Amino acid sequence: MKKNSILNDDAGNQKNTDLELYYFGTQQCKPGESWGPGIKTQYKLHFVHEGTGHLKAAEKEYTITKGQLFACYPNEIVYYWADTGDPWRYSWVAFDGLNSGFYFERAGFSKSSLVIDCPNRDIIESAFHEILAVKKYDANKDLNYLGYLYLILASIVDKSSAITSQNSTKDYVKEAVTFIKKNYSQPISVADISADLSLDRKYFSKIFKQALQVSPHEYLINYRLARACELMETTDLTIAEIAATVGYDNQFSFSRVFKKYKNISPSEYKKQVFMNK
Repeated sequence: MKKNSILNDDAGNQKNTDLELYYFGTQQCKPGESWGPGIKTQYKLHFVHEGTGHLKAAEKEYTITKGQLFACYPNEIVYYWADTGDPWRYSWVAFDGLNSGFYFERAGFSKSSLVIDCPNRDIIESAFHEILAVKKYDANKDLNYLGYLYLILASIVDKSSAITSQNSTKDYVKEAVTFIKKNYSQPISVADISADLSLDRKYFSKIFKQALQVSPHEYLINYRLARACELMETTDLTIAEIAATVGYDNQFSFSRVFKKYKNISPSEYKKQVFMNK
């Protein structure tokens, strides 16, 4: 397939300040065929249908394969080329507008991370096919152009945002568990944990419970009691000393919580441990 690049003659007329499609196209590259080093004047998004290629930008080099997307930001020097052994076939859209950068960020791109795996591949493949099929002299070509551009971006943002959100949630929960393990011996609370993560307490409690099926308050209690049992089994510390070691202000509050969750008092638990030795 030869290079097929189509210019939108109406671009730049400020019909839509949110997004404006400037040009689009598709190409089966020859081995080693390249573009640049150069600067794009619009935001440009490429989808790799087949093969492999390489991208160099901002002192980083990427190898890009079938099913991945790569981005070019305006006014940034980029250089990309087809692999000599398995040259890529890709399609592209170039656009601008007030929210172009915002859509790139929502899709998961940044100037330091220009490549992502393609979500909703079938939809994006179809959208590129349809946009290339739009007749240049159709009366509604401008609406078709924008419609397919929004469909491409929406398909990427739909999955990428969900993945990013899931990954962020996992990171927060992991950090919370680490915070508990490091600080359980101090009089910490759920408010302290959420503050350390810079999260709203209610939101933090929600994502924590969704991830671990237990509230952060209960996780903290269970962790402290597990450490208390360990100390009773392996040391000669008194109940008061153990209570202080696992973060309780006094022996009474510790004993009350221990019995509620373990159905046995700390002293009885310690006595059973002694008898079983």
